[in-house]
Amino acid sequence: MMRNFSAAFFRGLMVLLPVVISIQITIWVFRTMETWMAPPLKAVLGGIYFPGMAIILVVVLTAVIGYSSRWPAADFFWGLPGRLLERLPVLKQIYGALKEVMDIMGGKKFEEESVVMVELPGTDSSLIGIVTVNKKGNGNTIASELKDDQIAVFLPMSYQVGGYTLIVPKKYTRPLDLSPADALQLVLSGGVLSEDDEKRSSRNKD
Repeated sequence: MMRNFSAAFFRGLMVLLPVVISIQITIWVFRTMETWMAPPLKAVLGGIYFPGMAIILVVVLTAVIGYSSRWPAADFFWGLPGRLLERLPVLKQIYGALKEVMDIMGGKKFEEESVVMVELPGTDSSLIGIVTVNKKGNGNTIASELKDDQIAVFLPMSYQVGGYTLIVPKKYTRPLDLSPADALQLVLSGGVLSEDDEKRSSRNKD
């Protein structure tokens, strides 16, 4: 009886925890935005201000930045704060690390059609990777170290942001019909893909 209860409790915990944590993080983000932006908005708008206006403003501003960043001039302008942070001690390390993580998670660091299955020689095992350098050159250290038949493949690790860059002969890789972002999501989740994720992936391919 106690074992059945413990198993049921654990399953319920696995259902509730992601929901509760997601809601708490969202509430914390909204409260932080409201705390930071409410005073200047009240000073400017006076009686027109109402609770929640700061959140609405941030959402609209974020959408405007995302939409306008497609234009080179606007993209340059919105990138100014980031370039400033990259020049400041300490902050440049924090900003650089966060930007790198966001770019990797969004698949921005990789070209489309660069997802491959890397076959491990002498074994029946394979790993999903993303090609980062596909030919020899002098553009960076890895490119200059490649042999003519080699490529550099990033192998992400499950359940964490990180991985290894593997130099491997191109003959040991075969392309996969996955976008870099989908491949990262698949590997980072340990290969667990929900039914909704599969449907979205199928729609994206179509």
